[in-house]
Amino acid sequence: MHPFTKQELRKIYREKRINLTAQEFQSLNEQLMAQVMALDLRVHATIHLFLPIKGNHEPDTYAIAKWLRQEYPHMRLVLSRTERGTPGMRHFIWDNATVLTLNHWGIPEPESGTAVLPPEIDVVFVPLLAFDSHGHRVGYGKGYYDRFLGECRPTVRKIGLSLFEAETIIGDITVHDIALDACITPTRIWDFNTAP
Repeated sequence: MHPFTKQELRKIYREKRINLTAQEFQSLNEQLMAQVMALDLRVHATIHLFLPIKGNHEPDTYAIAKWLRQEYPHMRLVLSRTERGTPGMRHFIWDNATVLTLNHWGIPEPESGTAVLPPEIDVVFVPLLAFDSHGHRVGYGKGYYDRFLGECRPTVRKIGLSLFEAETIIGDITVHDIALDACITPTRIWDFNTAP
């Protein structure tokens, strides 16, 4: 059997998410959060998060942000805003003064704030629909995160969040796809920088 393509995996995992009951979704998020809490992020000063689209059954990053703020009060949290008509994103500190508005995809984004440049970011929590056992991910297909990660320092830590486990391999990875360093699921933390 051939590995699934990104387009096939987008369809499969969108359906998997949609079909989760409210109870399953809550349970998976609680298990995911328990894995996130095993991370040691003490040496990192600036962490980039994404916020979930309501109704899409994406990982609850609000819970992650709450934990980060309690555990690491001096850490800076950063959110992005997509720039309509351009392929890029701008990044802003997320604090108590931040006003969030929904963009045209339903993603909560900061209206404005203190700007942060990609090389200042230490860790990026990366959204995805699916990932494989080699650290490759399937996003929504717009390329925003591959472009953004390409602007970060080579040492930036790229951590995916998934409510489902890894595919063995994604069939149509290209040289432009930036691999993850790790991916957190409800059952484990996949580390792609160590030999199996």
